[in-house]
Amino acid sequence: MKVQCDDLAALLAVLTGLYKPDLGSVITKELEEIDARRDSALVGIEMQIKSFAYHFEPAKQEAAQALINSLTTYGSGTSRFNYQAESTTIDSIVAKWENDPELVSALTTLNMPSWVTELKTANKLFDDRYLVRLKEDAMAPEENTVEVRSQIIQSYRTLLAHLQAHATLSIDNSYTETVKQINLLIEQFNKLVAGRSSTKEEEEVLTQE
Repeated sequence: MKVQCDDLAALLAVLTGLYKPDLGSVITKELEEIDARRDSALVGIEMQIKSFAYHFEPAKQEAAQALINSLTTYGSGTSRFNYQAESTTIDSIVAKWENDPELVSALTTLNMPSWVTELKTANKLFDDRYLVRLKEDAMAPEENTVEVRSQIIQSYRTLLAHLQAHATLSIDNSYTETVKQINLLIEQFNKLVAGRSSTKEEEEVLTQE
Protein backbone atom coordinates (compact mmCIF):
# COMPACT_ATOMS: atom_id res chain seq x y z
CA MET A 1 0.00 0.00 0.00
CA LYS A 2 3.08 2.25 0.15
CA VAL A 3 2.87 2.77 -3.61
CA GLN A 4 -0.64 4.21 -3.35
CA CYS A 5 0.40 6.49 -0.45
CA ASP A 6 3.41 7.75 -2.39
CA ASP A 7 1.32 8.45 -5.48
CA LEU A 8 -1.16 10.51 -3.48
CA ALA A 9 1.61 12.43 -1.69
CA ALA A 10 3.28 13.27 -5.01
CA LEU A 11 0.05 14.64 -6.47
CA LEU A 12 -0.56 16.76 -3.37
CA ALA A 13 2.93 18.22 -3.75
CA VAL A 14 2.16 19.12 -7.38
CA LEU A 15 -1.08 20.88 -6.37
CA THR A 16 0.71 22.83 -3.65
CA GLY A 17 3.33 23.92 -6.16
CA LEU A 18 0.67 25.21 -8.55
CA TYR A 19 -0.76 27.50 -5.90
CA LYS A 20 2.72 28.77 -4.89
CA PRO A 21 1.63 29.84 -1.37
CA ASP A 22 5.11 31.03 -0.34
CA LEU A 23 5.42 33.43 -3.26
CA GLY A 24 1.93 34.78 -2.70
CA SER A 25 2.62 35.46 0.98
CA VAL A 26 5.81 37.40 0.14
CA ILE A 27 4.03 39.67 -2.34
CA THR A 28 1.11 40.12 0.03
CA LYS A 29 3.51 41.31 2.73
CA GLU A 30 5.06 43.79 0.29
CA LEU A 31 1.64 45.13 -0.63
CA GLU A 32 0.76 45.65 3.02
CA GLU A 33 3.96 47.63 3.59
CA ILE A 34 3.53 49.78 0.47
CA ASP A 35 -0.13 50.36 1.29
CA ALA A 36 0.91 51.60 4.74
CA ARG A 37 3.41 53.94 3.06
CA ARG A 38 0.83 55.54 0.78
CA ASP A 39 -1.68 55.72 3.66
CA SER A 40 0.90 57.65 5.68
CA ALA A 41 1.48 60.05 2.81
CA LEU A 42 -2.24 60.60 2.30
CA VAL A 43 -3.01 61.10 5.99
CA GLY A 44 0.03 63.37 6.34
CA ILE A 45 -1.16 65.53 3.46
CA GLU A 46 -4.65 65.80 4.93
CA MET A 47 -3.31 66.79 8.35
CA GLN A 48 -0.95 69.38 6.86
CA ILE A 49 -3.72 70.95 4.84
CA LYS A 50 -6.08 71.10 7.81
CA SER A 51 -3.41 72.74 9.96
CA PHE A 52 -2.73 75.37 7.30
CA ALA A 53 -6.45 76.21 7.29
CA TYR A 54 -5.75 77.90 10.66
CA HIS A 55 -2.54 79.63 9.54
CA PHE A 56 -2.13 83.29 10.44
CA GLU A 57 -1.30 84.18 6.82
CA PRO A 58 -4.50 84.62 4.72
CA ALA A 59 -2.80 83.34 1.55
CA LYS A 60 -1.99 80.02 3.20
CA GLN A 61 -5.49 79.78 4.64
CA GLU A 62 -6.94 80.26 1.17
CA ALA A 63 -4.56 77.71 -0.35
CA ALA A 64 -5.46 75.15 2.31
CA GLN A 65 -9.17 75.72 1.82
CA ALA A 66 -8.85 75.21 -1.94
CA LEU A 67 -7.16 71.85 -1.36
CA ILE A 68 -9.69 70.85 1.29
CA ASN A 69 -12.52 71.62 -1.13
CA SER A 70 -10.89 69.49 -3.80
CA LEU A 71 -10.62 66.55 -1.41
CA THR A 72 -14.26 66.68 -0.30
CA THR A 73 -15.36 65.56 -3.78
CA TYR A 74 -13.74 62.18 -3.09
CA GLY A 75 -15.43 61.58 0.24
CA SER A 76 -13.69 60.78 3.50
CA GLY A 77 -11.56 57.89 4.70
CA THR A 78 -9.76 57.21 1.41
CA SER A 79 -6.97 55.39 3.28
CA ARG A 80 -9.56 52.86 4.48
CA PHE A 81 -10.86 52.01 1.00
CA ASN A 82 -10.11 48.61 -0.52
CA TYR A 83 -6.91 48.34 -2.55
CA GLN A 84 -8.33 49.08 -6.01
CA ALA A 85 -10.65 51.87 -4.85
CA GLU A 86 -7.84 53.60 -2.97
CA SER A 87 -5.49 53.35 -5.95
CA THR A 88 -8.07 54.87 -8.29
CA THR A 89 -8.95 57.65 -5.86
CA ILE A 90 -5.33 58.60 -5.25
CA ASP A 91 -4.67 58.66 -9.01
CA SER A 92 -7.60 61.06 -9.43
CA ILE A 93 -6.46 63.32 -6.59
CA VAL A 94 -2.89 63.51 -7.87
CA ALA A 95 -4.00 64.14 -11.46
CA LYS A 96 -6.26 66.96 -10.32
CA TRP A 97 -3.56 68.56 -8.17
CA GLU A 98 -1.00 68.36 -10.95
CA ASN A 99 -3.22 69.80 -13.68
CA ASP A 100 -5.43 72.38 -11.99
CA PRO A 101 -3.47 75.69 -11.97
CA GLU A 102 -5.22 76.90 -8.81
CA LEU A 103 -4.36 73.72 -6.92
CA VAL A 104 -0.80 73.66 -8.24
CA SER A 105 -0.40 77.18 -6.90
CA ALA A 106 -1.99 76.21 -3.58
CA LEU A 107 0.44 73.31 -3.13
CA THR A 108 3.37 75.57 -3.95
CA THR A 109 2.14 78.16 -1.45
CA LEU A 110 2.05 75.52 1.26
CA ASN A 111 5.38 74.03 0.14
CA MET A 112 3.75 70.62 -0.34
CA PRO A 113 4.74 69.40 -3.84
CA SER A 114 7.13 66.85 -2.28
CA TRP A 115 4.23 65.33 -0.33
CA VAL A 116 2.28 64.85 -3.56
CA THR A 117 5.34 63.30 -5.19
CA GLU A 118 5.64 60.82 -2.32
CA LEU A 119 1.95 59.92 -2.57
CA LYS A 120 2.19 59.45 -6.32
CA THR A 121 5.36 57.34 -6.05
CA ALA A 122 3.94 55.08 -3.34
CA ASN A 123 0.68 54.59 -5.22
CA LYS A 124 2.52 53.75 -8.47
CA LEU A 125 4.73 51.26 -6.63
CA PHE A 126 1.68 49.64 -5.08
CA ASP A 127 -0.07 49.31 -8.44
CA ASP A 128 3.04 47.75 -9.99
CA ARG A 129 3.42 45.14 -7.24
CA TYR A 130 -0.32 44.43 -7.21
CA LEU A 131 -0.12 43.68 -10.93
CA VAL A 132 2.77 41.29 -10.28
CA ARG A 133 0.66 39.41 -7.76
CA LEU A 134 -2.22 39.13 -10.23
CA LYS A 135 0.17 37.75 -12.85
CA GLU A 136 1.60 35.25 -10.39
CA ASP A 137 -1.91 34.09 -9.50
CA ALA A 138 -2.60 33.58 -13.20
CA MET A 139 0.54 31.47 -13.70
CA ALA A 140 -1.25 28.37 -12.35
CA PRO A 141 -3.83 27.68 -15.11
CA GLU A 142 -7.18 26.54 -13.79
CA GLU A 143 -7.10 23.63 -16.24
CA ASN A 144 -3.96 22.29 -14.53
CA THR A 145 -5.40 22.54 -11.04
CA VAL A 146 -8.65 20.88 -12.12
CA GLU A 147 -6.72 18.03 -13.74
CA VAL A 148 -4.50 17.51 -10.70
CA ARG A 149 -7.49 17.59 -8.36
CA SER A 150 -9.16 14.93 -10.47
CA GLN A 151 -6.03 12.77 -10.27
CA ILE A 152 -5.85 13.29 -6.50
CA ILE A 153 -9.47 12.15 -6.08
CA GLN A 154 -8.81 9.03 -8.11
CA SER A 155 -5.58 8.31 -6.25
CA TYR A 156 -7.35 8.80 -2.91
CA ARG A 157 -10.13 6.41 -3.87
CA THR A 158 -7.58 3.82 -4.99
CA LEU A 159 -5.79 4.13 -1.65
CA LEU A 160 -9.06 3.70 0.24
CA ALA A 161 -9.95 0.62 -1.83
CA HIS A 162 -6.60 -0.97 -0.99
CA LEU A 163 -7.00 -0.06 2.66
CA GLN A 164 -10.51 -1.52 2.78
CA ALA A 165 -9.31 -4.71 1.13
CA HIS A 166 -6.50 -5.12 3.66
CA ALA A 167 -8.93 -4.42 6.50
CA THR A 168 -11.28 -7.14 5.19
CA LEU A 169 -8.61 -9.79 4.58
CA SER A 170 -6.27 -9.11 7.48
CA ILE A 171 -6.71 -10.48 10.96
CA ASP A 172 -4.85 -7.45 12.26
CA ASN A 173 -7.25 -4.82 13.61
CA SER A 174 -4.84 -1.98 12.77
CA TYR A 175 -6.32 -1.61 9.27
CA THR A 176 -9.87 -1.53 10.63
CA GLU A 177 -8.85 1.12 13.15
CA THR A 178 -7.25 3.20 10.40
CA VAL A 179 -10.44 3.02 8.35
CA LYS A 180 -12.46 4.18 11.36
CA GLN A 181 -10.12 7.13 11.92
CA ILE A 182 -10.36 8.16 8.27
CA ASN A 183 -14.16 7.96 8.38
CA LEU A 184 -14.16 10.09 11.53
CA LEU A 185 -12.00 12.73 9.83
CA ILE A 186 -14.30 12.70 6.80
CA GLU A 187 -17.33 13.22 9.06
CA GLN A 188 -15.65 16.11 10.88
CA PHE A 189 -14.60 17.69 7.58
CA ASN A 190 -18.12 17.44 6.15
CA LYS A 191 -19.53 19.11 9.26
CA LEU A 192 -16.98 21.91 8.92
CA VAL A 193 -17.88 22.45 5.26
CA ALA A 194 -21.60 22.42 6.08
CA GLY A 195 -21.03 24.97 8.85
CA ARG A 196 -19.12 27.29 6.57
CA SER A 197 -21.77 26.97 3.86
CA SER A 198 -24.48 27.93 6.33
CA THR A 199 -22.48 30.96 7.47
CA LYS A 200 -21.96 32.05 3.88
CA GLU A 201 -25.68 31.75 3.13
CA GLU A 202 -26.50 33.85 6.20
CA GLU A 203 -24.02 36.52 5.12
CA GLU A 204 -25.55 36.62 1.65
CA VAL A 205 -29.03 37.05 3.14
CA LEU A 206 -27.82 39.89 5.36
CA THR A 207 -26.14 41.52 2.36
CA GLN A 208 -29.32 41.34 0.32
CA GLU A 209 -31.35 42.85 3.17
